[in-house]
Amino acid sequence: MNDASPFRVPTISPELVESFTGMVFDGQEADFEQMVEQLLAGGASPESLMLELLAPAARLMGEHWCQDSRDFVEVTLGMARLQQLVRQFRLPSTPRVQLRGHALLVPVPGEQHTFGLRVVEEHLLRAGWKVTVHIAAGEADIARLAAEEFYDFVGLSLSSERLLPALRQAARSLRPAARNRNLRIAAGGVLFDGLDLAPGEIGADAIVTDARDAVNQAQEWSSLAGAE
Repeated sequence: MNDASPFRVPTISPELVESFTGMVFDGQEADFEQMVEQLLAGGASPESLMLELLAPAARLMGEHWCQDSRDFVEVTLGMARLQQLVRQFRLPSTPRVQLRGHALLVPVPGEQHTFGLRVVEEHLLRAGWKVTVHIAAGEADIARLAAEEFYDFVGLSLSSERLLPALRQAARSLRPAARNRNLRIAAGGVLFDGLDLAPGEIGADAIVTDARDAVNQAQEWSSLAGAE
């Protein structure tokens, strides 16, 4: 790698995230793909890039939208470019006989920010899980999905405290409807980073703060189920 490269940094800093986000916003595909390639060549893993570069870039895009510094079209196109980058990291499918379990990932009804859910999906796939994602599902839809298919756990994501009542209601509807009577429920999203809440207060079995945390919790549940 050329030592003079402006993209070579020892860590993925906030400044790098900001620069990357601007490139993605402006459709500078060659530049942001080169940044990703150089970070990978420098030793960064796909998992760390999704968590430390792409996910923060998605949050920054949302902040730009809230501040009216970027419009809806720019944010929509930017998110689509991030989704494409995430898909490039996907590994070949895990053979069914080796699957650890089946996860259903859905945003809490009313939640508009779903990029983090895609990052969790990729991490679970890489860890050997089958994953079903429904980006737009109402409370009744989530319960129906859990009734129609055997899921080991359901991950519900949200980013705003105002949606906590919707999360509690979704969890209450899930349990009696679920085909799996031992269904686990995980709640996640940036909202829970630093928020002092116990899982039971929101009807969940666990609270996860990022994709790595989600995978660790899923593996723990899988191990417990295998030991029963």
